[in-house]
Amino acid sequence: MSSEEYFAVALSRVPSIGAGLYRTLLAHFGSARDTLAASVRELRAVRGIATQTAAHFAGDRHLREAEDILRHAERHAVRILHADGEDYPPALREFASAPAVLYHRGTTKFGNPRPLAVVGTRRMSEQGTRQIERLLDPLVPYAPLVVSGLAYGVDVAAHRRALNLGLPTLGVLGSGLDHIYPHAHQAIARRMAERGGGVLTEYPYWQKPEREHFPARNRIVAMLSQLVVVVESGESGGSIITANMAHAYGRKVGACPGRGGDVRTAGCNALIKAGKAYLVEGAEDLVNLLNWAPDGSGDRQLQLFEGLTAEEKRVVDHLREGGQLSLDQLIRQVAVPPAHLSGLLLGLEMRDVVAALPGHRYRLASG
Repeated sequence: MSSEEYFAVALSRVPSIGAGLYRTLLAHFGSARDTLAASVRELRAVRGIATQTAAHFAGDRHLREAEDILRHAERHAVRILHADGEDYPPALREFASAPAVLYHRGTTKFGNPRPLAVVGTRRMSEQGTRQIERLLDPLVPYAPLVVSGLAYGVDVAAHRRALNLGLPTLGVLGSGLDHIYPHAHQAIARRMAERGGGVLTEYPYWQKPEREHFPARNRIVAMLSQLVVVVESGESGGSIITANMAHAYGRKVGACPGRGGDVRTAGCNALIKAGKAYLVEGAEDLVNLLNWAPDGSGDRQLQLFEGLTAEEKRVVDHLREGGQLSLDQLIRQVAVPPAHLSGLLLGLEMRDVVAALPGHRYRLASG
């Protein structure tokens, strides 16, 4: 970790320094380091810095917290993304209210030109599951980054479907990275991090989930995405908050319509009626709304998967679902003799469909 990251984190940990004041201070002093070195008198000369706020710079608590956060990040492969750093998500640079510092675990490419948020109710119906498939399955050639909140229901279903399709997917949290919420989604969060996506939060690693964190989490989802599509939702709830934020930010919003009187889609219908959301029935609507062109890597992946035998498809499906699997795991799951499976894997590896890893483990090639 660099000294630039250290000072950025330390400044973000000063009480009363939110995203707006953080950026104001950087504009005034030039850097987080110079801001922290400023005197109380110099700080008070900055618009928005009251005497009480300037007094919070005294002492070293924010410095000690920054040291702790950086040590933890190094031990746990966490990237620190700060507003004046090169790795900060480009989509968030548009907003003065975007978090000054973010913590990311995984391999997400934040420069992906097609970030798409898929959100909705925690009590999803079977129709909602099929709707997610109608939305995401045809998008493989476009290689979008699928963004959601890792919650039960629509969120995690979107993450899972993206993984099964080989698409990168990012979960935005309302807690620190040591407190993945809900706890039951820790395993899928790891898979997301291993396969081109990951998890992102504005909270330090020790922060537990709190009710007030989730609207803040939703704003990041809205800011990150070209379009927020609501699959199923009642007339209130987190997905409607996200959609309204996206509309206010000038992002496009889509909603999947439902039958009149169906509480699961009442929020979607209301968004469409209010003119805040486009009516979205399938992937074609999303592509047309955003003027997307296919991505070459997605085309290549589809070509690689064409012509596979039934047994080879079973191997590919299990690797899509499981991420990295050992030879023993594949033997059990694919249910073919070990020698035959080894031949299948070798053939898939030679065609660049499967990548072999140390320790007799396998994953899908990146494509």
